[in-house]
Amino acid sequence: MNFIRLTWQQMLTAVHSIHEERIIHSDLKPANFLFVRGALKLIDFGIAKAIEREDTTNVYRETLSGTLSYMSPEAIMDTSTNPKGVRVNKCGRASDIWSLGCILYQMVYGKTPFADCHGIPQKVLAITNVNHLINFPDGVDESAIDAMKLCLERNPKIRATI
Repeated sequence: MNFIRLTWQQMLTAVHSIHEERIIHSDLKPANFLFVRGALKLIDFGIAKAIEREDTTNVYRETLSGTLSYMSPEAIMDTSTNPKGVRVNKCGRASDIWSLGCILYQMVYGKTPFADCHGIPQKVLAITNVNHLINFPDGVDESAIDAMKLCLERNPKIRATI
């Protein structure tokens, strides 16, 4: 558990750093964290977006992007259109926090929170359905469960922040 705690702290530090620079990663997953000389580094900013407005809460995308097992409910559901009528998807810092919660869950339990949902439609429904309960099996440090629950809050307005 100490390795998980140390790794988690380094992940939080890395994501906090990019958020402070007004960047939302939008595709946080285990493969985008790399150990370099014992320090965790965040990589692959292929779909990251710089925040250009005063409001640093959300970024609008013209496509749904990210890795489904780590995507937040709002990244999947919250779509609207831009002034040109093009469909856009809204995601923000809270989406990165959700992804971190999925990663922590995987580090603790060896699978993502929705790994038992087979097929894309079932997984999408489980992630976006507030009535679908996420299972937090016993035998894990209570502070880890608390951290996961704070990150995996489906309402981005009350989800944990860094």
